[in-house]
Amino acid sequence: MVTLVTATGCGGPDEHIPLETPKGWAGNTTYWWQVAADTTGAFRDLATLETMSVAGSDLLSMRIDGASVQEMQLAQSKFNQFVKESLIELFRNEPEIVDSLFERYVVPRIQMDDLSGDVQPLIKQQQRRGYQILSHHFRYPRTLTRLGEDIPIAVPDSLRDNELFGAVFIQIALNKEGIPIALTKLQGVHPVLDRIAMRAMTEMRWQPAFVLRGGTSKPTRSWTRMKVRFGPQE
Repeated sequence: MVTLVTATGCGGPDEHIPLETPKGWAGNTTYWWQVAADTTGAFRDLATLETMSVAGSDLLSMRIDGASVQEMQLAQSKFNQFVKESLIELFRNEPEIVDSLFERYVVPRIQMDDLSGDVQPLIKQQQRRGYQILSHHFRYPRTLTRLGEDIPIAVPDSLRDNELFGAVFIQIALNKEGIPIALTKLQGVHPVLDRIAMRAMTEMRWQPAFVLRGGTSKPTRSWTRMKVRFGPQE
């Protein structure tokens, strides 16, 4: 889930704005991590289903009028991938768990559809249905703190005066308590603004992702994304 936050706070000319990694953290210009945390697998490439090792499809359209049984089976498989790709934001929260739930609960519902003719309207319909089904078994992480309010962001006057604005896009790996343990900068604006945004992410807290297992909701590690937009004060 991507959250947009407009950061317009500013400090006086002599205000100190810390740019170093917080205590207990280490990192470089792209990756930050909690030194004491187990960050194995935390820096995952979640850009596409393929990079998540979750099979996807690169087809853009599909019609199967007059198809044979074998062609229908292939079309069904491709259609399943279309629906999966439409739900990529949920997959980015925890690829293996969401993929397992998708195969178990969503695919059987998709198999019931008539795939003759134009399937594009069905993809949207199954996207909504798939999201509803998955939401009964998996809940993505939700923010408990508000960036810009609970966690103020101060922008150096020099950067504001130069009208240096834009968005910093960050991927956050969360532990089972909803605490960030690793950060990946996906898109930056300026070295100073990037570090301000990264530092703010270390202070954010989330309600952890939950998966329903055996009738009980259990917290699980997950990933989320936030886009911190630095813009002019209105």
